[in-house]
Amino acid sequence: MADGDRRPMDRPSPVAAGAKGLVSIRRTRLAAAGMLLTFLAGITGPEKAARASALIATIGKSAPAFVLEDLHGAPLSAKLLRGRPLYINVFATWCAPCRAELPEIVRSYDRFKGRVTFLGVDEQEPAGKIVPFSRSMGIRYPIGIDQGQMEASYRAHSVPTSVFIDRRGIVRALYHGPIPAPLLQRYLELIAAP
Repeated sequence: MADGDRRPMDRPSPVAAGAKGLVSIRRTRLAAAGMLLTFLAGITGPEKAARASALIATIGKSAPAFVLEDLHGAPLSAKLLRGRPLYINVFATWCAPCRAELPEIVRSYDRFKGRVTFLGVDEQEPAGKIVPFSRSMGIRYPIGIDQGQMEASYRAHSVPTSVFIDRRGIVRALYHGPIPAPLLQRYLELIAAP
């Protein structure tokens, strides 16, 4: 095959071109990475970083806003629940640890319903599955269906997750996994306090 007949993939590789070729490729990559970082720094200044952090639940900070649908398709948002302490239990019907912790949560609802609003949040399941499950578990507080927003904003990447928000809308505690009864009671007392 003559030199003029070479296809692009038949050209010598940078390794075959020697050390100078490798150094040149590395410099080009470093320069490109530097330009990308400079560009990103310009569009993600401190004010944008602050706005982005407001979208993630952080203990001691304002709770991120959310909008869910209740089991009948009506909107259910954090704004409707402002002014009262809020306990959020993120669960799924298929989750064995969720089933294990729910009896204590339901009992706690009976004890705290006058002082704390309870909200169950199911992770992306249809209402047709959630309604029979909630009846069988004795859940009498509202349940919303999450399409991923709660998972992202409240770091509920695993279920169950418990979120405790005080009457001023400040996140006071986050707990990932089945919450022990004494800890549930302690956090409910914390957010119920005047």
